[in-house]
Amino acid sequence: MKIRPYRETDIPEITGLVNDVLRGSHEFIPRAEEEMRERLAGASCVLLARDEEEHIAGLAYLRQDWYGETLTLSILPGCNQDEIAGLLLPIIEPQNKTGTVSTGADPGDQATLALFNSRGYTRESSLCQLIARLDYPRALPQVGAGYVVRSLRPDEEDELVRLANAAYQGERLRPGILARWKEGDPAFDADMVQVAEYDGQLVALVAARSDGAFNRHYHAKRGYLGPAGTLPAHQGNNLSKALTARAMNVLRERGMQTACLHTWDRNSPAVAVAISLGFRVEHEFLILQRTFG
Repeated sequence: MKIRPYRETDIPEITGLVNDVLRGSHEFIPRAEEEMRERLAGASCVLLARDEEEHIAGLAYLRQDWYGETLTLSILPGCNQDEIAGLLLPIIEPQNKTGTVSTGADPGDQATLALFNSRGYTRESSLCQLIARLDYPRALPQVGAGYVVRSLRPDEEDELVRLANAAYQGERLRPGILARWKEGDPAFDADMVQVAEYDGQLVALVAARSDGAFNRHYHAKRGYLGPAGTLPAHQGNNLSKALTARAMNVLRERGMQTACLHTWDRNSPAVAVAISLGFRVEHEFLILQRTFG
């Protein structure tokens, strides 16, 4: 087995490997070559393990995602996971930029959990997928005095980007996001983004759109809700629940039958709001973390 850096000409074989690894996982959707190319282009380090016949048997890469620096490890089914991981991980882990690396695993993937636990990774949190049926309109709760809850106007994109990045305390949105959302969902428009305004300023948001890739692959009608974001000074005014309810109703009016959102298990207020609006936890994805000294 040999280790070498990734080359762009490897994309077709890498895409096949990743799809073979993920096939059968929760809501599996085959990765496209362009999707893998873009993801690896944003990685700080990408390594491949090749067997004696020069076939790719393993892939490992580091990249900065919205919740921190992440390590992804993919090993071809049928290969010796421990052997390949033992070659890739000691080389790629020291290339981390932040000192803290996260990786993910399904709760039932005992082999991956055991592998990373043996290397000092421990469970940090879970990313929960919640699903709700949109079979009835949600009542809008009362919000604090002085707040106006409404849809985004198309000319407010710059303010939306500033709000989201401040509320989520990191770069979550970039200029041009409305056009990118519309590219992925031609039916998307600014009316699908719900905002709260106070004293002429946007202070909270929830964005909704069609869950495009899922709908195309599974022939479904599911909407997707981004996490509610509220500036700290305006929390506690029922804005998250009101905006989420409005977004669910917009999705229902657009013909969606269900809605999906993701939130951290440790974010108990967000989970409670979602459950109060009819969501249920459908799946958990474990996040493991290791700090390198």
